[in-house]
Amino acid sequence: MAKTTSEKSKLTKRILIGLGIALALVYIIFVFITTNFLGNNNIVTETAYRAKALDTIESKGLIVRDEEYLSANADGVLVYDVDDGGKVTADGVIATAYASQDDVSAIHQIEQLDQRIAFLESIKGVNSTTNVGIDTVNGQINERLSTLIGDFHDHNYAALSSDESDLLVSILRKQIVTGEQGDFDEKIASLVAERDSLKASTGAPIGTVKTKDAGYFVSKVDGYEKCFDVKALDEVTAADVDNAKPQDIDEGAYIGKMLKGANWYILCPISADEATSLSHTESAVKVRLPSAMDEAIPAKVLHVNTYGNDGTAVAVLQCNYMNDALSNLRRDNVEIIVNEYEGLKISKSALHDDDITYYDEDENGNDVKKTERVQGVYVEYGAELVFRQVAILYSGDDYIICNENPERGVLLDGHTVSLYDKVVIEGRDLFDGKIIM
Repeated sequence: MAKTTSEKSKLTKRILIGLGIALALVYIIFVFITTNFLGNNNIVTETAYRAKALDTIESKGLIVRDEEYLSANADGVLVYDVDDGGKVTADGVIATAYASQDDVSAIHQIEQLDQRIAFLESIKGVNSTTNVGIDTVNGQINERLSTLIGDFHDHNYAALSSDESDLLVSILRKQIVTGEQGDFDEKIASLVAERDSLKASTGAPIGTVKTKDAGYFVSKVDGYEKCFDVKALDEVTAADVDNAKPQDIDEGAYIGKMLKGANWYILCPISADEATSLSHTESAVKVRLPSAMDEAIPAKVLHVNTYGNDGTAVAVLQCNYMNDALSNLRRDNVEIIVNEYEGLKISKSALHDDDITYYDEDENGNDVKKTERVQGVYVEYGAELVFRQVAILYSGDDYIICNENPERGVLLDGHTVSLYDKVVIEGRDLFDGKIIM
């Protein structure tokens, strides 16, 4: 029997309503799946790299040493036999006296000629018949050029002279290998003849200056030498350091000074809180003295003086590393490196709290499944996110340093973030096991 127009209209309406409901269900299911299983495009990650962080205390330090003035006990014109910061044995010669300035000038020329002769001798053995290939020489030139550029960019200016000399040696060797430069026998012979002639016409020394004690030599005095007794540094206050001034001395009366013993000291005024922090650390620290050198040097916390009612203290640090710049240093900005941390650097925005499921033994030795909420990060693992507990070594303003290999028992499930992991730092609806695309 044929359906009426009214019945057809009702059927069409039912079909349309059914299709509408079906489409709505499909949309809801699609949103649910894409949100909870297919991830979202707003996830941002960063790669976990190794990095270092430092706990530091900054101060304006005063360097003190056990110093002894050296008087000139020889007539004539003196020539120093020891550079600043150079080590001298007991009864060692510090300076040699000559009768005239002409003799001293000749001595300096002889030293320069000796250096030039030694330099040419160092490359004399390389000639066009050697087995050194041009590729090897070119590689050496490139390497030494890179070293020079690197030291320049790192402000390691003390090494530039040596870098330049090494580079020049390599360039000259290339010229010899390629035949552009002959050997240096004739030049060396000429320099040797010039040096021997100067030696023959130069007067003999007329005296020497020696030191009684072993130590380090410094050619300048500054008046601070007797401001502090190195045997009573445990009594020094911050006010003593701030008010220390050089004494009036006749600098012309002395040819320099001896730094007796291997140890020297840095007096660092610090706050009461910093004093507490330093008192609780191990005695071994490192210090940076930027006016003297870029690298940090080892030091020992000898005393932390908390005398006075002004809320300040003095850290007395003992050092024994010595060079030219350090031997002349008196006041400098000091950075005390209390602790160093090395691990994986991760942004703080990556930190979340989530549940970790793990197994533990009960009192009867049976494995018991447990769940505990811990702090960690979400890491991309294939097409999903996994939650990894972290062991924080250091916390900065906007990042943390995590331990790559914590001690046994620190991690509940034994897993943590690894080097080069993609760590999520931005994203919504994050959870362990979430599918991402």
